[in-house]
Amino acid sequence: MQQQMSKLSILPNYSIDIEITYNPHNFALTDLFRMAARINKKRQFLFVSTVLGKHLAVRPQIPLLTGTLLAMLYQQHLTGQKVMASSVVTALKDESNLDEVQKSIEGTLELTDETLFIGFAETATALGHAVFNTFHSNAMYIHTTREVLLDFEPFVTFEEEHSHATSHRIYTEEPELLLQAKRIVLIDDEITTGNTVINMIETLRQKFPLVRQYAVLSILDWRSQQQQTIFKQLEVQWDISIEFISIMCGNFYCSGIPSLTSTQPNLLTQIARDMDICPIQVSADRKSYRSVAENGLINKHPYLLATGRFMLTSKQHVDQKQTIQAIAIQIQELRTNGPALVIGTGEFMYVPMQIASYLGNDVYFQSTTRSPIYCTDDLGYTINDKIAFESPENNGVTNFLYNLQSQSYTELFFLVERIASKEVVARVVKALQEATNAKVYVISMHELEVER
Repeated sequence: MQQQMSKLSILPNYSIDIEITYNPHNFALTDLFRMAARINKKRQFLFVSTVLGKHLAVRPQIPLLTGTLLAMLYQQHLTGQKVMASSVVTALKDESNLDEVQKSIEGTLELTDETLFIGFAETATALGHAVFNTFHSNAMYIHTTREVLLDFEPFVTFEEEHSHATSHRIYTEEPELLLQAKRIVLIDDEITTGNTVINMIETLRQKFPLVRQYAVLSILDWRSQQQQTIFKQLEVQWDISIEFISIMCGNFYCSGIPSLTSTQPNLLTQIARDMDICPIQVSADRKSYRSVAENGLINKHPYLLATGRFMLTSKQHVDQKQTIQAIAIQIQELRTNGPALVIGTGEFMYVPMQIASYLGNDVYFQSTTRSPIYCTDDLGYTINDKIAFESPENNGVTNFLYNLQSQSYTELFFLVERIASKEVVARVVKALQEATNAKVYVISMHELEVER
């Protein structure tokens, strides 16, 4: 294809030049991302995905189908046979027939060899799970985590230098099952330099000496020619193959210096309402581990098995879907006819996303993030409003929710895997109430109850 050159303004005196070198499905840039400034000295810009449901609210089927497309491209690589992805591409571009297309493809692809899919925290935990969701058998899924578990030695630890939180860990009770993998697939939303991938594969090679085939799936791949050459050299040095599969590839160059002022848009002010408790009766499989938060608080509440944090097989994943659907049925009873937003928290993205996909029309999904994006109400800028609050699961960490005021929601469903402190949750609810007139529900997975 012909190379595409674009110059995008991020802020006054701060812009990015983008050269697209690979875009076989002819996505427009804004189909996949927009630009924003990042409050981080290591990297002062951010590709804000329009298909992940992380920083921007989307229909929940959009990130699910994005993972599906990557899975289909990986299948094409394995079999050498061209996959018919036109329905998925059209749905992503036009947001048409999203539910029908997603349901027609999930769980349909086959793998001949046991394959381990690994999603990168925090942004790609759901993307990795969505890729895994497309395969019917011979698949395992696990995601890295920033959290620190007590009394549990991590199976793998590695670093991500440019991230706001650098340490990744993998915890599993069944390392012998993971070690059956013949192939390993790493999933991230964006590859910039590939350094994180190098760190990860270098670590995994020590654990999986017999694995010779690695793949890296991403929405965007920005590696330079020099960085691509490094991977070719590592393939020879390590005697393995590393296949990169992306939806869009290219190069970029930022110019100028961002001028970040402290001015922020005003938020509405309301008085926090009292929270009543309405239980949801669902039997969910859980894993009981203690974690220690950034502020030293120990959270004793169990993790949900359905997240894949500790590993899921294809069969376990199918079984867990029944639990997710049962939760969605009960949340559906709280819905009215207006638009609703389901909010995931940090790494806890996939389960809320799947629940949102079962709640019918006019439902959107978004997750909180620890990534500090610069916010301004300047016309045309990507992030126009934000709220900040302490993480309800990992106390001591500041989380953000962006562009909540971009749409008038009737209900907000704030889904939390493990509440460490109800006082923190109450402050989150107040922040949400100050930013919106919607009815706010807090749904805790470990107690399976609704606070409203």
